[in-house]
Amino acid sequence: MDFLLVNYILPRLDLIELFNLNQFMDFALLQQNYFKMFLPEVFLSTSIFILCLHASLIVTSRHLSYPLVMQSFGKLSVLILFLTFLLVNNNAILFMLTYQNTFIFDILSSNVKQIILIGALFCIIISENNLIKQQINNFEYFLLVLSAVLGLLFLVSSYDMLSLYLAIEMQSLCLYVLAAAKKDSSFSTEAGLKYFILGSFSSALLLFGISFLYGSTGTTNFDNFHLLFAGSDGETLQITHSVEIALICIMGAFFLKLRLHLFICGLLMFMKVLQQAPQFFLQLFLK
Repeated sequence: MDFLLVNYILPRLDLIELFNLNQFMDFALLQQNYFKMFLPEVFLSTSIFILCLHASLIVTSRHLSYPLVMQSFGKLSVLILFLTFLLVNNNAILFMLTYQNTFIFDILSSNVKQIILIGALFCIIISENNLIKQQINNFEYFLLVLSAVLGLLFLVSSYDMLSLYLAIEMQSLCLYVLAAAKKDSSFSTEAGLKYFILGSFSSALLLFGISFLYGSTGTTNFDNFHLLFAGSDGETLQITHSVEIALICIMGAFFLKLRLHLFICGLLMFMKVLQQAPQFFLQLFLK
């Protein structure tokens, strides 16, 4: 009797419970919630695509005498960012992990997204007059700014090393082109080239560190990292040499991405000037 209970009755009960679960659980609602969480990003990416098609047809139109679209595109970009801000602000779901814990949506990520959108909106408003003075008539400028903002939105919601890397690369590629946007300026071209070379090196270093970390821990998810490392002291957790190398590479990559080396060089020069300042004022007083 026990043999029949273990081998035949219990598995069938599990199948019945699974059937009832599938009968009462609507997986379409889960996908609908996923789409609601990504609605600001979907709206922003769709708007970028429509703006690109619109500009390609209008700017190259002979019947319209090749019109200038910079001012109208600036206003449309501001409107798109404002509507995206409203979509982020009106999100009713307070916490959710989506797509195998690849993205996270919570109050912190929502607030940071709102700050990014407001900052980008004011940047576009401020830069409109400067673009007119510099005689820059490239509608791609606003498309690249919106694409960079889209990459930042994905970066804020990233909950995995791979999604983090792809989001960083998405916004970095847009910034490379923006740095060299002024085609008739050698300084702009030089800045874009230097930015691209340094950014490529930091991206390679970041990917190298992520691969080392995955080889040591077997995961790239932040939640799994929390389970592995949180609540462990130095005696119970033995950090291997490869994990140390991975963390050093990742920290160095972010160090280069944030251009902190330029800040440190400027700080050292400022400290050197401060050390020489008393001698300068003393010589000036003696004269």
